[in-house]
This record gives sequence, structure tokens and C-alpha cells, in this order.
Amino acid sequence: MEYLWFPCFVASVLAFIGFRQWLRHQQRAMVHRERLAALDKGADLPPWPDEAPSRFDFGLDSVLLLSGLIWLALGLGGMVAAFVIVSQPQIQRIPDAVPPHIALIGVPVALVGIAHLIVYRARRRTR
Repeated sequence: MEYLWFPCFVASVLAFIGFRQWLRHQQRAMVHRERLAALDKGADLPPWPDEAPSRFDFGLDSVLLLSGLIWLALGLGGMVAAFVIVSQPQIQRIPDAVPPHIALIGVPVALVGIAHLIVYRARRRTR
């Protein structure tokens, strides 16, 4: 009974998202019916209503910037943590068990972040 809250929470979030999608569909269907009625009467079509931008509407630029910063932070943080572990022999249970070059394991992760940031910057310049 104590773990019942999580499925209920997930179900309520999914129900809320589904209800919002259903409301959006009903609004578009109403606009479509109004435009069809105007066409049947031979009147000018009413302008298509502009949708208000959502607070959570992220563009590709925002996703590139955010993911680039996250990858870069994870890579650099992993390297710093690995360097600290390698440089502190009392932390290791077996002496010389971890080779010193293992601290460079964060470099590929940081490079993925740098690649995202380069693509973000290149997209911003082309506009």
C-alpha cells in the first residue's frame, strides 16, 4: 500500500496531459467547422487563430545548449572526481589498483558537450 502513490501520480500526470491534448483537438475541430461553414456560405475565411506559445515549448537551440552544458559538466565533473580518486591512495582499497590514466574517462563525455555547443553556436550564426 505504501508504493501505491507512484502509479497514481504517473496516471494522474498522463491523464492531465491527455486531457490537455483532447481540449486542443476540440478547439482545432471547432475552428475547422467554422471555416467549413464560412466556405459553404461563400464568405471570406476567418483568419486562422494564432496559438499562444507554450511555456514548455523548447526549440532545437535550447535543447542543444542545455544538452551541451549538461554533457560538458558531466565530463568535467567525472574527470575531476576521477583525478581526486586516483591521487588519493588511501581512498583506494588496493594500492595501485586504478591506473592514473583512467581519470581521462570524462574526456569523451566532455567532447560530446563541446560538439553540442559548437552546433548551437553555428546555428545561431547562420540566422
